[in-house]
Amino acid sequence: MKSNFQFIGLFVALSTFAVTADAEKIKDAIGPGDSDNRWIISAHTSFFNNVLAGEGSEGILYPSVQFNGERFFFKNGSLNYSLGQRQNFTYGLIAAFSATSLSSDSNYRKNDQLAGLVERDGTIEGGFYVNHTTDLGRFNFNLLTDLGSEHDGHRATASYTFDLQAGNWNINPSIGAQWMSSGIVDHDYGVSLLEATGTRASYKGSSAINLFAGVRAKYEISDRWDFSVSTGFRRLGNSIADSSIVDDDYGYHGSLSLGYKF
Repeated sequence: MKSNFQFIGLFVALSTFAVTADAEKIKDAIGPGDSDNRWIISAHTSFFNNVLAGEGSEGILYPSVQFNGERFFFKNGSLNYSLGQRQNFTYGLIAAFSATSLSSDSNYRKNDQLAGLVERDGTIEGGFYVNHTTDLGRFNFNLLTDLGSEHDGHRATASYTFDLQAGNWNINPSIGAQWMSSGIVDHDYGVSLLEATGTRASYKGSSAINLFAGVRAKYEISDRWDFSVSTGFRRLGNSIADSSIVDDDYGYHGSLSLGYKF
């Protein structure tokens, strides 16, 4: 709980500096290549490889809703509140639900390599973000901690997304790295002595750094409709790849999306 109070202190400190300078106002809800419409409803079809043992590649179809407010915005499954701006730097608060494939045993009870693992409950992670936006793109840094005291861990992510355009196409390559504390790695990928079997060794997770890169290309069909395609790659940190319930040391994903803006 001590670390959570430290994060609350950081929130208060950030809010005291929520002063907008004489620079052009930057809207945090609108990232490189994003639409500036207030509401966006999208349908997505995605595929990815599940790095857990015996899982393989998966495909899903799902909807999403995005809200682009002046201060409050909802995107990519996270709630955000913009606090302020200084020159090209903006900052605010962020909260998101965090869960894994092991959050429900119905996802893996038929997988002999994962059967017998205890469910890993999801939690709410909260923290703050800082953006630096220029004509070339946007740098983003965010730091999150477990607000639900499920794993009592922290994660920090730094990424850069380029803002490129070719005709009606917005092209946005991105690169980044994410640090995960030992609490998160052990919660998501650890194996307790009670979960160990003759073919599954016990494992205590330590902190890890994951590297990732990807690209999204979005085509503006009309003022209301857009189509996007994206793909990405993630290199897992050694302390994740070494777990006895992890088969791969990398992850990949791809998706096709159709969005309606209003």
